[in-house]
Amino acid sequence: MTALEPARDLPQLAVACPTCQAQPGDLCTSHSGTRLRRHNTHELRRAAWAAAGEDGVR
Repeated sequence: MTALEPARDLPQLAVACPTCQAQPGDLCTSHSGTRLRRHNTHELRRAAWAAAGEDGVR
């Protein structure tokens, strides 16, 4: 399913999203929560992943 949802391959999915509350492993949603963000994640999730370390866990 990664061909249709390239965001599934992003390493930042290892952490929860502080913007939309998506759990680790889940795709981010739109700000209204009605659509999946299939191609990217929220900027704050990328920052949370970077702060957590390379594997998403500290």
